[in-house]
Amino acid sequence: MDPISGVNIVSTGNSVTNPYKTITFALEQAQPGTIIQLAPGSYTNESFPIILKQGITLRGDESTKGKTVVISGGGDYNSRSFARQNVTILAEQDSTINGVTVTNRNARGTGVWVESTNPVIKNSTFAQSLREGIFVTAGGDPTVENNQFTANNGNGISITKSSKGKISNNVIEKSGFGLSINHDSKPVLTKNQITNNRDGIVITDSAQPLLRSNVVKDNERDGIVITLNSSPDLGTRSNPGGNVIVNNGRSNIYNVATTGVAISALGNTIDDSGILGEVEIDGIQITGNRKPVSSDDPNLALLIRKWQLTAVSCSSTPVIVIFIGNKQYCFSPQPDLTAKAYEYNPTTGTLRALRTGPRPTKPGNL
Repeated sequence: MDPISGVNIVSTGNSVTNPYKTITFALEQAQPGTIIQLAPGSYTNESFPIILKQGITLRGDESTKGKTVVISGGGDYNSRSFARQNVTILAEQDSTINGVTVTNRNARGTGVWVESTNPVIKNSTFAQSLREGIFVTAGGDPTVENNQFTANNGNGISITKSSKGKISNNVIEKSGFGLSINHDSKPVLTKNQITNNRDGIVITDSAQPLLRSNVVKDNERDGIVITLNSSPDLGTRSNPGGNVIVNNGRSNIYNVATTGVAISALGNTIDDSGILGEVEIDGIQITGNRKPVSSDDPNLALLIRKWQLTAVSCSSTPVIVIFIGNKQYCFSPQPDLTAKAYEYNPTTGTLRALRTGPRPTKPGNL
């Protein structure tokens, strides 16, 4: 394949010196087991979405993660599970994508769409799509390994609707959410670097991902967000997590799930001053302060004065927790405050009850 010197004639395409011009034409000739080798260049004159048929390999330059082999564009695809989408590549069963860069700058554009199939996607780059790099749905079970995801406006990877997948050794950065995992999906995430996104990993609905040996750090807001009925496995006594979850802007782990059960996160490196919600670390169920609070903190004085509160240790039971910015303040119960946790708005001077409040069981600061 060569987008410059190639010719779309059936009798060509069988050698480096006699290549086809477009991926679309090559796929029309290909049979299961075919490897379509792409020369460096920009592949933009395609019929999008490119339908990567069953058993076909699309291969560029895996040594550079496809830096010089760029597939850019997108077209309408009517998904069985998500209606009309705009997609660059539709990856079918047993297909392989290796050593290419994929970009979809169309409105709500997705790079690779995986629906009920099991492609292998490796050694590639997914950059600057206006939604996500890869979308997995309807029981999809891809292998996604050793890729670079960067500057995708929505998410690096979205996994939804009973999907699985082995997601390993990827760098996912500078996107909206690094990964979005929802519905009842159960992917396995190992050895990924998830950094400098708005949020690292967002887990919602009833998703149950397993995370091992990942680095989740330096994300703008939260490292890992856990909501609704989701219950990720971040590490157990018999199978420690080995994750590093540190230095995220707001919280390292933000657990507001409605299950009422502490998230197990054993055997990780976590800065527990950046935990919101109930999380079990090394056998201790905690809700940590995000930053220490000193007794002369002006916010503490404001809260005491405004609501006639009594400050207590965050290890006290029962306790009311009030968050201001990145600090947590603990007080004895007060009849007018019926929730377990609140967020203070300094602009309006009001408290907003949090739906699922923390119940600290490890000593903390006032």
